Amino acid sequence: MTAASQKAIKTDADSDVRFSPRTIPEQLAEELGADIVAGRRKPGERLVELDLAQRFGVSRGPIREAIRILERRRLVELLPRRGAYVRPMSLKSIADLFNVRTALSLLAVRSMATAPVESYVETLARRCDELTAMIDVPDPLGFARITTRAVRTIAHGSGNGLLLELLTDLANQTAWTTIWKAPLDYATRDVRHEAAELMTRTLNAIRQRNPEIAVASLDRLLEEDRDRALATLSDLRKETFNLSAISQT
Repeated sequence: MTAASQKAIKTDADSDVRFSPRTIPEQLAEELGADIVAGRRKPGERLVELDLAQRFGVSRGPIREAIRILERRRLVELLPRRGAYVRPMSLKSIADLFNVRTALSLLAVRSMATAPVESYVETLARRCDELTAMIDVPDPLGFARITTRAVRTIAHGSGNGLLLELLTDLANQTAWTTIWKAPLDYATRDVRHEAAELMTRTLNAIRQRNPEIAVASLDRLLEEDRDRALATLSDLRKETFNLSAISQT
């Protein structure tokens, strides 16, 4: 890999030691995927294995596996005997992804606040403590990851196995994981403070068995996340969009 790419991947890996370790193909997929989501690679552009292997300083094997990961995430289309091509990804499709995840997450939090799996209530409390501890830490990507883990904890705590499966599939088989490769949100202390407060409010509502407040708090957190991420992507991609038109659940 180039020195810049090695540094980017190493820095990201260092900040992610408490999460599952990622393989070289996964790291390459995240970097390439981030280029696609940000618009640095255009729809229809061909991903040439040899060129990418030379760019990253790896063999073609990891590149080939990275492209397969991107295909599973619906960012790349593999055409027989023609190669891999970047799939179109509009801001509307990204908003749709946020909205589907929010709808599933709100169903999960309603279930958890009604009849929680108690062990996950304390797990969620730890996630809230982690978020609070990161309010003054300028690490938007790290904060986003903990927020994602908190939402996953809520899915576990709902006791709804199918819902958990759907959220897991959404993360693994769409661009969701790739979207958060770049820090799209939580750039300021005020934003991190509000997000931590909303997640803590969600936790307290779960403890009080108040599904309405739990849903309202998490809904506000996830909708604000979506709107800031879309605004950032709009700037990166130099695209305009009508938020009210594309962000409706």
